[in-house]
Formats: sequence, structure tokens, C-alpha cells
Amino acid sequence: MHTSTVGILGGGTMGAGIAQVAAMHGWMVELREVDEPTARRAVDSIVRRLDQLAEKGRLTPEERDDAESRLCLARCPDCLGDCELIIEAIVERLDVKAAAFRELLPSLRPDAILATNTSSLSVTTLGEAVGQPQRLVGMHFFNPAPLMKLVEVIAGERSDAAAVDRVAQIAQQWGKVVARASDSPGFIVNHVARPYYLEAFRILEAGHAAVEEIDAAMRDVGGFRMGPLELADLIGMDINTAAARSVWEQLGRPALLEPSALQERIVAAGHLGRKAKRGCYDYAVEPPAPAIEVERRPIELTGAERDLVARIAQRGAVKPGSDLQNYIFARILVCIFAQAAMACRRGVAQREDIDTAMRYGVNYPRGPFEWMRLIGPDLCDQWLAALAASSGSDRYRLAPLAEVAG
Repeated sequence: MHTSTVGILGGGTMGAGIAQVAAMHGWMVELREVDEPTARRAVDSIVRRLDQLAEKGRLTPEERDDAESRLCLARCPDCLGDCELIIEAIVERLDVKAAAFRELLPSLRPDAILATNTSSLSVTTLGEAVGQPQRLVGMHFFNPAPLMKLVEVIAGERSDAAAVDRVAQIAQQWGKVVARASDSPGFIVNHVARPYYLEAFRILEAGHAAVEEIDAAMRDVGGFRMGPLELADLIGMDINTAAARSVWEQLGRPALLEPSALQERIVAAGHLGRKAKRGCYDYAVEPPAPAIEVERRPIELTGAERDLVARIAQRGAVKPGSDLQNYIFARILVCIFAQAAMACRRGVAQREDIDTAMRYGVNYPRGPFEWMRLIGPDLCDQWLAALAASSGSDRYRLAPLAEVAG
């Protein structure tokens, strides 16, 4: 039986993770790095993880040995000549990625597919820079690749449809759940998830709730694994802020996605989250304590608005919460719905792919469209209209969700 071979460019956390996934699913892996010692360290890190899985009984000794036997060092471009697929997982710079692919082209099979794991660059632009746009497809894994189920498969404007289909098929063979997307800023997950963080910072800026109250509401009432502010700290406040600004700029500065001035001040102060021991929380103490104080301002809701919030929470919450928790939950959630709807209208992805991506890429309890239908899009539209009226902001003056709810 012929065994397929994949070439992995880059042996960092992501590249090594993808290599592990491929090897554990029966593919030969040719791992290429800047030099042999670096590549050897990457392979050694994979072998250690295989050992840990075997020790925990998640792999049999035979499966562990088989996976290790499929890990090879690609010492020169010619070593990749038999690869059906090349996946790059190197630095997020278009020039570096393009140069890495161009170096390999003379050694590759003419039908070898080129895949980029980029999370922020245009697949179309990278394909043009490589000079082989029809062969290039986005194959965006989530970190850690061996554990996270989602792979976003992105078609560039000139990507060959058969190549896109084959990449999706390979991802599924490797045990992944596939969500297909067009070549849009942030693809699906980084596109749709932006209001989860931005609305949390707006609530904080307004003084309506404290850091820990916002996070607790989304965990306890919403059923999210982490609240938005603690998640921003974990991701890295600088990374989260840069993603927010990048998507906002590339989409033409929509009001809903305008970056948070408070978040940008936090970054400017060097409070980058867990890695800097301070962000929205102070990690120098145990347990971490809120690091941002707010001047509390009560939320002034009309009777009709209070009824809207209660009905949204009653239909959509994982469990009942206080009036404040229900407000936080309803406000953040419906803004996610609005962004998902805009993504659908822009042709970023189909409703089903958006739901899949958000469930498996960032562990949302439900996909946005599934959740929206559960609550009722008309009710969500009424709440957005109420937010627009009370804030005076165009941020919430959006096309009706009912048009795209499905």
C-alpha cells in the first residue's frame, strides 16, 4: 500500500504539532527547518509527546513506534520530492513564506499541493508571490494542533478547486473537522470572534461591570470556557489587539469592530497578559486578581429593554444569571451574531461552516447561527435596535439578522 508523504516547513510549536498529527494518522513526514540541529530538536519534541501519550495509554507501544518511524528530517529540498502536500508553518511574513515555497518548487512533484498555515495573510497574495497561485491553499490549524479539532480550509481567488477539496479531505483523514472559508481577513474564527473581546472592553470602559463580573457572566451564563478578558490575557493582549486592528482596517473600518481605546492603552503600558504577569488581571498574585479598576456607572434600561434582555437570556443562556449577567451575556452574544451575519453576507463562509468553526476553533457552546435561531433573530434585532438607541452609536445599526439566520 502506498503511503502518502507530507512536507512540513517549520518545526516550532505549530509545525511540530502538525507533523505529529500527520505521523499519527499514517503519513510519512519530511520535516524541514533552517538547519539539521533545529529539525532534530523538533522531532525529539514530537517523540517526547508520543512517549507521554503511550504512558497515558492513549497510544499502544506499536502505534507510538509506528508514528516515530514516520518522522524524517528533510535535509535538502530534494528530500521533499515525493510529497503530495507541503505545509508551511513558519514566521508570519509573506516574503519569508513565499521565498520558502519558491526554493522548493524545482524539487517538487508538479501535482504537489502547497498549503499555508497562515492566520492573517492573504492566501491569494501569497500564491501570487510564490508564482503558483493555483497550487496554494490555506490550511489553518489551531494551537495546539494535536488537540484542536478545527482546520480552516481557505480557497484563494485562483486556488484550484481540486486542490482545495484534496486539502479538506486530508484534514478529515487526519481526524480534523473542516470549515471552508474564502480568502477574507481573519478567515472565519478571527473574523467572527472579534466582538467577544471588543464588547467586553466597551462594557468595562462604560463602567457597567468589573473585569471579573464580565468574565463570570460569559462563563456561567453563556457557557463559554473562558471569559473574554481572561482569554485576551491568555492569547496575549498585544496579539489580540493587533488582530482586532488588522481585521477592522482590512474590512474598511466597520463601527462594530472599532478597536478598544482601553485595550490599546493596556498594551501601550506593557501589560500584555499572562506572559507579562499583568493584563486585565494581575498574575503576580495567586489567584490572579483584577488589575483594572472601573468607575461604576449603573446600566439604565427601560422596562422594554429589561424584558428583551431577560427573554434573550431565558432562551439562550446555559443557566440563569442575575440582571447584570444577563445584560453582559445578551450584549456580547448578539454582537457576535451580528458579526457572523456580516461574515455570511460578505461571502466569508456558509452558515454551517461558521457554526462549525466557532464551535471547534474557539469552543463556543453553540454556533452563532444555531444560537441565533434558538433565541429568535427578531428578538436579537430588537435588542440591537435598543442598543443603538441607548448608545447613540451607529455600531449597532446593522442589517436585520433575520435575513440571514436560516
